[in-house]
Amino acid sequence: MILTVDNVEYDVLVPAGGVKRSFQVMDGENAGRVMSGRMTRDIKGTFYNYELQIYPKIGHYSDYDSLYEVLSAPVDSHMAVLPYGQGMSTFEMYVTTGQDTLARKNASGTYWTGLSVQFIAMEPQRT
Repeated sequence: MILTVDNVEYDVLVPAGGVKRSFQVMDGENAGRVMSGRMTRDIKGTFYNYELQIYPKIGHYSDYDSLYEVLSAPVDSHMAVLPYGQGMSTFEMYVTTGQDTLARKNASGTYWTGLSVQFIAMEPQRT
C-alpha cells in the first residue's frame, strides 16, 4: 500500500485487517439531560479516526524509517490519505502515540517492524 502523509508517498505494507476506522459524534457544552430525562444534543460533528498497523516492505526499509520519523515529529497535525468508503479521502489528523518492534539487528542493519499508530481527526469531517 502506498501511504501518503503530508504529500509524501511511503511504500509500506498494511496487511488485511491492518486499518481500523472509528467514528465519534461529538457533543458540545450544551448537551445533557433535561428535567424530563430526555437527552438534548449539541452536536459539533462526526470525527473519523484511524488505527493502522504498518510493516516495512522488503527492499523499502527506508520508507518505513522515514514514515516513523514523520509520524513521531512534534508537529500539530498531518495530512493523510486514508481509505474511506470505496475510495480514499484526505484527512487532517494528529498523532499522539505509536509503537513498533525491533525485528533484528545485525551487521547489515537494524530492522524495525509492526508500527501501530493512531490518527485522530483535527476537526469533524461531517457537521
